[in-house]
Amino acid sequence: MDYDVIVVGGGPGGAMAARTCAEKQLNVLLLEKERIPRYKPCGGAVSWKALEIIGPIDEVQPQYKCYGATVFSPNMRLSSYKLKEPASILVFRDSFDHFLLKKAQEKGAVINSDEKVISVNIKNEHVCVVTTKDEYTAKIVIGADGVNSTVARETGLRKKWEPDGYGICIETEIELCSDDAEKFVLDRELIEAYFLKSRGYGWVFPKGNIMSIGIGLWKPINIKPVTAFDEFISFLSREKGIDLTAYPTQRYIHRVPVGGFNRKTYGQKVLLVGDAAGFVDPFLGEGIYYAVASGVAAGEVAAEAIYDGTDLSSYSKKCDLLFNNDLRTALWFGKIFHEHIEKIFYLFNKDPELFGMYVLTGKGAYDYRKYIKKCIFRIPITLLKVAGI
Repeated sequence: MDYDVIVVGGGPGGAMAARTCAEKQLNVLLLEKERIPRYKPCGGAVSWKALEIIGPIDEVQPQYKCYGATVFSPNMRLSSYKLKEPASILVFRDSFDHFLLKKAQEKGAVINSDEKVISVNIKNEHVCVVTTKDEYTAKIVIGADGVNSTVARETGLRKKWEPDGYGICIETEIELCSDDAEKFVLDRELIEAYFLKSRGYGWVFPKGNIMSIGIGLWKPINIKPVTAFDEFISFLSREKGIDLTAYPTQRYIHRVPVGGFNRKTYGQKVLLVGDAAGFVDPFLGEGIYYAVASGVAAGEVAAEAIYDGTDLSSYSKKCDLLFNNDLRTALWFGKIFHEHIEKIFYLFNKDPELFGMYVLTGKGAYDYRKYIKKCIFRIPITLLKVAGI
């Protein structure tokens, strides 16, 4: 047997899975199809709850502290909330992912970049992984290879997503001149989100003079995503008084899974983590925390299986307890929010603490279920504010 565990994919989920396996003294190989460091289109918000798992990320540079958010409804109702402590750290994914892989390597994981997995075959005694460069065997394979997971497809865990089980994101990064960057955002320490008339939202994540800008659309999508993105760029140009089309950019289009569905995330000798498993916030599309948490859980379950001879079914239960039950709540919350979005923003305006509590949810201080309970308990105060009392 070449390895105890082979991890496919070098994003946060794969890096944390490899690091955890290595910490458990397993012989682990990570395969990443791109040359590291590599560009990754992403807003790059690493939440406080993700940082609690990862540990210090001081080596990741540059990074920017984010203390909350300013959000707009489709009719341009505004809500804003700023915490005293950071809610997240904004990073560039090439630096962040490279850092996580180096930490895994320091623990003893073997990292092979620029090596794409072609096939994964489950045998009686092992898993055979064939790449563009070689062939390897292991006792367990962990698929951390994203929304188009080869591991999921090759092992039969998922042939395709549910019709409404994914959304579409279009993202770009625009480097503005200093003067334009200064006036482009309302507050450099807050992200901005603009909910669309279609089910989804656009965002601006300020990182110095570079703005990460994008839109995410959940199904049913009643507008062409490229059209929606172009309209959002035009809207920002008008709103900010800065012609974004004058700056050179490259746009990236990709699918994002909708979390909260009941899906198969493990099988004989195989585990799926992060986007490959569909672990993404179905309301906001945030995936880094869920990738990190599921990567650690997969590493722990793989170690238990190898050392104790247990099966991999505990992985599903572990993920349910950590976050997946809450993703199901988030799926329901997102549907209700979009159906009543202007009314909810009206309440946010009358009682800003309602939105402030959601900012704490994004930070990780609350989960969705606790947030909903806190909102219910706060209803009497909110109603008094609505009445002007």
